[in-house]
Amino acid sequence: MNKFRLNALAAITATFGLMGAAHADATNQQIVDQLSALKVNYKVLDNRAAENGVDCAKLGADWASCNKVVITLTNTGDEIKGQDWAIYFHSIRQILTVDNDQFKITHLTGDLHKIEPTAKFTGFPANQAVEIPITGEYWQLFATDFMPRWYATSGDAKPKVLKSTDTEDINEYLTQFTGDQWKRTKDDNNVLMTPESRFVKNETVKTLTAANLRGQIIPTPMEVKVHQQDADLSQGVALDLSTLPKPAAEAAEQRFALLGLKLGSTGFPIKTLIQPSAFKGDLAVSGAYELKIGEKGAQVIGFDPTGVFYGLQSILSLVPTDGSKKIATLDAKDAPRFEYRGVFLDVGRNFKTKDAVLRLLDQMAAYKLNKFHFHLSDDEGWRIEIPGLPELTDVGSKRCHDLTENTCLLPQLGSGPDSNNLGSGHFTRDDYIDILKYAKARQIEVIPEIDMPAHARAAVVSMEARYNNLMKQGKEKEANEFRLVDPTDDSNTTSVQFYERKSYLNPCLDSSKRFVDKVIGEMAQMHKEAGMPLNTWHFGGDEAKNIRLGAGFQDKNGTIEPGKGIIDKSIEDKPWAKSQVCQDMVKQGKIQDVEHLSSHFAIEVSKLVNAHGIEKMQAWQDGLKDAKSSKDFATKRVGVNFWDTLYWGGGPIQSMIGPIKAMKWSRRIRIMSTSTCHMKLTQMSAAITGRHASATKLRSLVSRRITCHKTRKPRSTVTVIILVLKVINLGRVCTVFPVNHGMKQYELMNKWNT
Repeated sequence: MNKFRLNALAAITATFGLMGAAHADATNQQIVDQLSALKVNYKVLDNRAAENGVDCAKLGADWASCNKVVITLTNTGDEIKGQDWAIYFHSIRQILTVDNDQFKITHLTGDLHKIEPTAKFTGFPANQAVEIPITGEYWQLFATDFMPRWYATSGDAKPKVLKSTDTEDINEYLTQFTGDQWKRTKDDNNVLMTPESRFVKNETVKTLTAANLRGQIIPTPMEVKVHQQDADLSQGVALDLSTLPKPAAEAAEQRFALLGLKLGSTGFPIKTLIQPSAFKGDLAVSGAYELKIGEKGAQVIGFDPTGVFYGLQSILSLVPTDGSKKIATLDAKDAPRFEYRGVFLDVGRNFKTKDAVLRLLDQMAAYKLNKFHFHLSDDEGWRIEIPGLPELTDVGSKRCHDLTENTCLLPQLGSGPDSNNLGSGHFTRDDYIDILKYAKARQIEVIPEIDMPAHARAAVVSMEARYNNLMKQGKEKEANEFRLVDPTDDSNTTSVQFYERKSYLNPCLDSSKRFVDKVIGEMAQMHKEAGMPLNTWHFGGDEAKNIRLGAGFQDKNGTIEPGKGIIDKSIEDKPWAKSQVCQDMVKQGKIQDVEHLSSHFAIEVSKLVNAHGIEKMQAWQDGLKDAKSSKDFATKRVGVNFWDTLYWGGGPIQSMIGPIKAMKWSRRIRIMSTSTCHMKLTQMSAAITGRHASATKLRSLVSRRITCHKTRKPRSTVTVIILVLKVINLGRVCTVFPVNHGMKQYELMNKWNT
């Protein structure tokens, strides 16, 4: 065969190969299109399967608790055949069994699972439904337990969301509960709240009249005397803001304008004065103010500029919501009850835009809250640009369907296969500086949190992408500079949210310390440029453990106890147990064992924090559990946050608690409007408790002044009020969040007892 014929044959072969590949791609895309049209129904059959004949312990369920569910996939089109496909879905519960031999379900990481056909798969018949019964851990009770945006893949075809799940309305794919399905146990005495029951419960609630609300300031001042006369602001206000720095003065002017109060030289005069000598005893603290409102004018006397700012906020809180511009004349004195009056916002799980954060800061200022705990990273996302480490945002801020995770993190929490929703997003360096400036003008300190050594998967995956890219370029030294994993570590671990060992950065590596130092340094520089020095660094530190080594499991080779899941604990490892560099540290006596690494790493990080001139380090309580005293740390001050709720973990430490914080986790709240409504109630409750109010006052104000919860989210209103009232009766801590997340904080002096 001559050369011409060989070349012709090769060309023909290549052409047929391309045609075959194109046909396969077309077939795969057709399968994806068909699968995306399947109608999904998710039905909980039994949330107490252990009481009804299922051996949940034998299945390896945590605390031997499991539920029964049936997934129904209805095909309203032509028959769907083939073996090369998968349907990805999100489940916050681990799947224990699949009771249809035509399908298998695989857990990938976090809440991401996939349904695939087995060799026995016979197809999705036309115009028929296929049922997939499954058993999962624990129970599924709440709207936030069910995640949207299931999606289909096949070969190299473009993934596509199943249309019936592409919604935030879970009723589109979830069968509503009946009977006692919603109960965790037969003795569960919780009351099931439905839209109907909430309507009936609130039907007799009457909105307070303007007369009832007249003179009410939130949070309630220490001393207040309301007079009979009114002050008329209808002609605008003449503000004297000479006592405030220019940014704070502009923030105050913006708030007056927002409430429809014209600014000018001929309006109702409001004078301001700073006179610390006028405040004695408990009033002699930053943020204290005295307010005098008469018919002809008002005066705000502040202990400092912050006090003046808060006094102005009190005037604004008197403005009626009905459009009237008349406010009560009164005399008031007030000072913060706690130095730390905080709000926690998690943007790691689901992103919140810069504008949303600025609105939150406005509301914090209105309620005189002064600490913004900004949770900027977690397993599900890295949200802040760090110069020199572009992968953190190029990869770690995005979620999409890339099984290699070289371009993004895997989807979580209903984010689906694309990066066009709040599962993805980040703040640029300029964004963050703008947020800092905005907060400073409103007397709010921003406390950034970069969570580690656990909850660090977004950082770890990003730095692995960086490592891989630089290794391809032959730059081994640069590739290892900020690498966060030890390649010798093959520990079998499962994090609390079911991530694999990439959820933990390795605290034994020098490169991990270089990474932390780099991030702290860059963020400290942003704070410097914003004019808000970085005074507090939040280390995170929580949940560095293997959940399957927890108390809810027992080893199959040991003595079997009722009420615990039976697993093979011999194949489970503590985080970093098989890391050679960590084992070397144990052998050298630098640490007692790997279980003490989290606290050891916290102490090491405190040295970096101190080296950057940062006065205080904060952490979650379990991250410091092995430290002996605050003297172990390099920073001047150490703060501890508790993510435990009062319900199960707060009683023993009530007497030690001072500051207060309202929490806003984003793990299961994806909609911006819902987040805003939740935050209003959370902030108001924290603000009232953080200053001075009785439980009766709190109930009357909160239940009637937050209209969004009465009209749109009544269940949250009822839940939070109950939580707040319980906490106030117990002590000085506020636990306020609709999904029962609570928080406590106190400062360490020389020792503590947890």
